[in-house]
Amino acid sequence: MSGQKPPRYAPDLMAGQVALVTGSGSGMGRATALEMAACGARLALFARREEPLEETAEMIRAAGGEAFVVPGDTRYEDSIEVAMGRIKEHYGQLDVLVNNAGGQYIASARDITNKGFEAVIRNNLIGSWQMTRAAADHFMYDNGGSVVFVTAISARTALTGFTHTVAARAGVTGMMKTLAAEWGEYGIRLNCVAPGTIKTEALGRYPIQPEQWKKLNRSVLNRMGMAEDIAGTIIFLASKLGNFVTGEDIYIDGGETLHMGHDARDMINPDMFDNRERGDGKNE
Repeated sequence: MSGQKPPRYAPDLMAGQVALVTGSGSGMGRATALEMAACGARLALFARREEPLEETAEMIRAAGGEAFVVPGDTRYEDSIEVAMGRIKEHYGQLDVLVNNAGGQYIASARDITNKGFEAVIRNNLIGSWQMTRAAADHFMYDNGGSVVFVTAISARTALTGFTHTVAARAGVTGMMKTLAAEWGEYGIRLNCVAPGTIKTEALGRYPIQPEQWKKLNRSVLNRMGMAEDIAGTIIFLASKLGNFVTGEDIYIDGGETLHMGHDARDMINPDMFDNRERGDGKNE
């Protein structure tokens, strides 16, 4: 792709497939959309803000791919229904759903309000459920498909300062496994990828200094992961390469979970835990 690294998979690996990637305006979502397009997929790009989606779409089109921008919000069923209708009208099919959108904020469990907890659960768990159910209802019950959830290694380990998102990510993993068991008869495969510490724009949202990320990152490979590291595994699961893989939770963390557990409170100013009034997670 022009201005991009060459695809790591065959350029026709996903030819004939339509893929919807949520949160595709930046980071892992954008990297996944770009590489899927390089593999021949047609993309539907979904997120709250249209401008970053258009930037992703232009990158895809400049490289000869096809992209359709569908702004929306995973938290609201009406928004999702509109998006599914537009995808059906534009492409007539949906073969792959990547649930990448989500967000959270740092707060001690003692300081998380019920409103804040519910906001993060809605962003990460309920939003993923609503997208998945809509994709199945509109497309996949009749034609099969692949759903990939982007969670986090904290779904298995502890991550103090993020009780709300740990609960949400663990919930997504349990939901995925149950749906994989129920929906196999429809030819629907569902899997999770759980990234470790990944170097994306999202790191800048947290009050952690660059030198402190080195302490937080415990990869035995002595580097942070890149968005492309996650995209490659998502494409494996979404494409025909993974057509006998379902119900799996794949950790992509450079061996980070070998150390089991983080303490984000050691990395930040204690004043940042005073988030009693915070009530909304980030979802791009």
